[in-house]
Amino acid sequence: MPDCSTSYMGLRLRNPIIVASSGLTRNIDHVMACERAGAGAVVLKSLFEEVLARQDYGLKESTVDHTEAYDYYYAHLELLYGSKDYTDLIREAKVKTSIPVIASINCVSAEWWPDFAAQVEAAGADALELNVFATATDLTVDGRQMEELYYRILTTVKSKVGIPVALKISPYFSSLPNVAVELGRRDLDGLVLFNRFTQPDIDIKERKLKTTFTWSSADEIHLPLRWTAMMSHYLPYDLCASTGIKSAEDVIKLLLAGASSVQLASVLYQKGLDIIPEMVAGITEWMTQQHYDRIDDFRGSLSFHRADDAAHYLRSQFMEKIREVE
Repeated sequence: MPDCSTSYMGLRLRNPIIVASSGLTRNIDHVMACERAGAGAVVLKSLFEEVLARQDYGLKESTVDHTEAYDYYYAHLELLYGSKDYTDLIREAKVKTSIPVIASINCVSAEWWPDFAAQVEAAGADALELNVFATATDLTVDGRQMEELYYRILTTVKSKVGIPVALKISPYFSSLPNVAVELGRRDLDGLVLFNRFTQPDIDIKERKLKTTFTWSSADEIHLPLRWTAMMSHYLPYDLCASTGIKSAEDVIKLLLAGASSVQLASVLYQKGLDIIPEMVAGITEWMTQQHYDRIDDFRGSLSFHRADDAAHYLRSQFMEKIREVE
């Protein structure tokens, strides 16, 4: 039988499916359920920077951009961890499960991270994922200054821990490849492509702001697919793909593009954890049909730098579709 195990940030996963930071990983019972379902690893539900700072930043305004914040805000903040509760969850998860446990911090600045990152490591986390998203509202701040925030957060945290550190980011950069390379120069261990955010909306009847959130759709896979394929060849760290992944076929596509693993959330809410063993079985069946013994036998074989028709990742793809409808 083919071996579906893979490596992500130096961690050995029994398969490439990681349960993303969400309500599905918010407590020990949920984490154990993920392991029983066959997940390769879990990313614990994020701890927010506001908790570490012990200040009121206006939680409603500052968290609605983050996918994980939806659960916090619309459950009346009942799941908002204190830092000790979070490290206790890490310790318990390491005792009661055998899969890699990745801590997650949702951050918007470089100020509060060093000490808590060390606490996460001391609690036994196998790795740390920094979920970073900052919105530029100051007209005097340019793109380079915004990028520097990501670099400062990563450098600050890396100086305090020895465990692998990943960044989960949005696609909203003027030159994503340049940012990815610069992160590598600062010893990033893994990059998650991409985060999804709740979005602002307006209630015209009440004339007030609200937020909206929907599960990812199948066509959203193409954005992480493109950038995974474009960057996987030359980056010195692992890429983990997220968003729009609904089936074993989707996982295989991203592995062919060069991803080392994938993160799932929406499909698990929609179909339940039983979709995980179905996906693993589908990957195994495809590998058998294609005569692959290991994931590394085919991973990245259709990346931009290795595919024979790599122009499909570029503008020619757009031109081809335009010609089809003329």
